[in-house]
Amino acid sequence: NAEYFFFDKAVVSTQSTGKANRSAAKNKPAEQAPAPAPAAVPAAPPKDYDECRLQLRLPTGQPIVNSFKAEDTLGDVVAFIRDTSSELQEFSLMTSFPRKVYQASDFGFSLKSLGLCPSSVLIVSLSKN
Repeated sequence: NAEYFFFDKAVVSTQSTGKANRSAAKNKPAEQAPAPAPAAVPAAPPKDYDECRLQLRLPTGQPIVNSFKAEDTLGDVVAFIRDTSSELQEFSLMTSFPRKVYQASDFGFSLKSLGLCPSSVLIVSLSKN
């Protein structure tokens, strides 16, 4: 038992100081060399999406799912919402996470450039008059 305890103590001592203990080296089993680090896998190039699937959450809670081209603008989405629901003529669009409220100045930007591709949820809320 005393020899085993000494062996454990020598191993701990060897690991913490980095110095080999000759008497412990005789009793210690051969250590395996650390495994080489796996080769770094090159990152895949970002995908180039040509379609954008949007879920539009209407103020009633009803979801409308539609696919748009990635190069369609946010203004195209606004027109789609107005065509779909005649009650929705004045509204705002926002994402929940990360929280972003889109302004009329954003309507000219593509869905791709706004980071809405390949899929996103847009919340449609009534504008306050």
